[in-house]
Order: sequence, then structure tokens, then C-alpha cells
Amino acid sequence: MNKLRKTFLLLSLQEQCRTDRKTDWLHLHRRDREWFLTQPSQSRWQLAQHWLQAFSSQTHLPLLPSPFFISLVGMLLGVGLMSGLLEFQPHQRINIWWWLLLGVWLPALWWMLGLWLGRTAENSIWAKNLTRRLPSHAPSNINTPLLRLTAQSMSQQLSLGFAFGMAGTFFLYLLLSDLAFGWSSTLDVTSEAVHRVVQVLGIPWNTLWPNAVPSLELVEQTRFFRGENSPSANAETAAQWWRFLLMNLLCYVLAPRIVSFAWTELKLHRAQERLFTQDACLDGWWQRLHFEQVRQHAAPAPSNKPPPSIEVADSPENAANDEPNTAWPQLDAIAIAGHWQPDVLDSQVAELPPSVRSLPRLTSNQLTQRAESGHAFLLLCKGWEPPTGSIADLCQQMHEQQVRLYIWPAPLPGMKAGRAEQLRESWQLFVPQLPPSCHLLDVQSHA
Repeated sequence: MNKLRKTFLLLSLQEQCRTDRKTDWLHLHRRDREWFLTQPSQSRWQLAQHWLQAFSSQTHLPLLPSPFFISLVGMLLGVGLMSGLLEFQPHQRINIWWWLLLGVWLPALWWMLGLWLGRTAENSIWAKNLTRRLPSHAPSNINTPLLRLTAQSMSQQLSLGFAFGMAGTFFLYLLLSDLAFGWSSTLDVTSEAVHRVVQVLGIPWNTLWPNAVPSLELVEQTRFFRGENSPSANAETAAQWWRFLLMNLLCYVLAPRIVSFAWTELKLHRAQERLFTQDACLDGWWQRLHFEQVRQHAAPAPSNKPPPSIEVADSPENAANDEPNTAWPQLDAIAIAGHWQPDVLDSQVAELPPSVRSLPRLTSNQLTQRAESGHAFLLLCKGWEPPTGSIADLCQQMHEQQVRLYIWPAPLPGMKAGRAEQLRESWQLFVPQLPPSCHLLDVQSHA
């Protein structure tokens, strides 16, 4: 699957996961998990594509050009430009100034301009072309960073194909024909000045290939004037410019494009892979597929029965006096389970007492790296979703590190009381299956 299809697959997957928010979470978990168990072993991208075909109304991705086709178009443009430069005046020497201007300096300027415009590539012709191919129901807040990186990658793909087309055509002409180069100018330009220019241009390869930097003698012998009949004996000397011109193509046209293309491809690949773990909707989708829903009817083992849930006041302001709320355990930090929208997370933390909400916040990965024996953490979970096996795995890992976890399934503001109580009971049945160092924190408001 090429990069363009991956980008559109991710955008379609994001939109479908946002649409599924309106469906009951228990039903989604059961539906996706049962579907996943029937699937053969396959890559993440194939899994996402087949899932969309099974559950999305948009079963087909839009028609997209392949990266190979984009590179082929660029190569044809490069072939056409280089052929024109070498065949423009077949009976005269090829003026290196025109060749450098049209074959090296302008393409290099085009490449730098493309990099500069790539900073706002969502307004470029590539991004607009991608946006037009989005489905009609696509939201206005579509993932613009991913579109921007994809547009940059398409631009660099075309540019790299153009450079390979120019370099390949020039090399074929060197093999299959006899080329004679020289320089000419109406102005009173001395050979010494031209020699200084070519020396500056040849700095990148002067040490590696000294013969690819023309000498002063070569510069003097290859100056020509319009209408002049150059002796045939000088044709072999005029052909020696090919080393210099080839290195100009490789160093100033091809090499920068290879570097920029590789860097853009790396950024796009990382962005696509990172979206699976950093987007809350896609992370929930992935967990529904790979983690069993906790079976809540299983009775806890007698040796693993944790203490009763700890009841605390939700804030010291609601207590009978202004003394610090001693019901709260001594905590070292707040650990965040899963991915949260920033505004929802801030509103939940604001419900905690000041002494707790001022604690540092850690992700689940940071918790496993920084937790030490004897530490205690508040584990903030999404109370509007049933517990999953990933939380049980985290609790088991913390227990092995002799770390205490106080689990708080934070309620979703505005949730119906019946649904909230149902989810609360699911968490109460979930805790007896955890190690004894994990406790359910029962935050109660005091009028």
C-alpha cells in the first residue's frame, strides 16, 4: 500500500471512529473484537482497510495517482529539458552558461522555492488536489498536518524524478553521441574570471575528483564566438567539460533532492505510524480489536481480594472545614490512562483537591519508566468506558515493581445517571481481578 492510500485510509478511519462515538461502547467492543478474531494474520494497514470495508459507508478509497506515476511524470520532464539543452543547436558548441542556467541553477532555485512553500503546503496545488479527493462528508477539521506532509512528499517525488530524468539523459548522451562544450559572452569577460567561477562551483568535489574542475587552459581553449568555424582538432578538448557538468548535476540537482525526499518520507512515515497511538479515537479502535473486554462475572480469588474501595471527598472546599483532606492517600503523581482530549482532561483534573491537581502528570509509558518501589500514583481512567485488559496489564506491572495504584474512573460530564451507575459497577467488579496493590478510588461529593 503506497503512502497516498495510507493517508486517505487514516483520514477515513479517523472519520469513521468519530462517527462510532454515538454508538454504545460495549456494543462497539463486542462487534470489533468478534470481527477481529475472524480475520487472518495481516498488517495494520490491511486490517484497517478491511475494517472500513466491513463497517464504513464509504467502502472505497478515492482514485489516487501512484507515486510511481508521479515519478514517471517528473522523469519525462527532466528528459525533455535535458534533451532540449543538448539538441537546441546541434551544429554549434553547447554554451555551458545556458546549460548551467537552465539545467542546474533554475532547477536548484525551483527546489529551494518548493521547500519554502512547503511550510504552508495546505494551500499548495498538491494539497488542494488531495482535498478535492476527500469524501464529500469529510469534516472541516480534517488532519491538515498529515495532508501537508503528504503534499510535500508528492512534490518531492516529482522533483526527484525530474532530477533522475536529467542526470540519466545527460549520461546517455555522453555514451551515445559526441558532445562539444564551450563558453561565450558578448561582454568583455576574461578567461581568468570564468576559471574562478568554475573553481567555486567545483568546491564540493574538488578533493574527490580534481579532473572534474576545468583548468585555466581548458577555459581559454574552449571560448568560441557565433559563426566561428572551430577546428576539428579542438573538439576533443571541448568535450572535457562533461566531467564538470555531470558533477554539477549530481551535486546541485540530484543530491539535494535525494536528501529532501528521504527526510520528507521519514517524517510522513512517522506521522502515519504515530497517528495510530496518539489519536484517541484510533487508539480506542486498536484496543477494541486486540484486548478482550474484562469478564466481570468472574469471582475473585480469596488470596487476591483487595481492600474495600477508598472513599474520599472530591475537593477540600466541600469538607466541613478548611483543613487538608486527610482521606486522600499520599500520591507522587497523576498517571493518565489512554489518550484524552485536553479540555476533557483539564476539566476532570480540576475536580481534584488542589494538593492533588498540582501533582505532575504522566502518561502510561512515563509511569512504567519512572515508577519506583514505594511510590503511589493516581491512575486517571475513562469512567465512561468499561475497563480493558491494557489497564489490568499496567496494574500487574506496577504490582511487580511494588508500586501502589489508586484507580479513579472519572465520569463523563453530562452522562445519564443510569449509564454512569452501570459503568461504575463494571469497575467495581473489575478491581477484584487486580493485584492487591491496586485500589479503586471512590470520589464522593459532599454537600
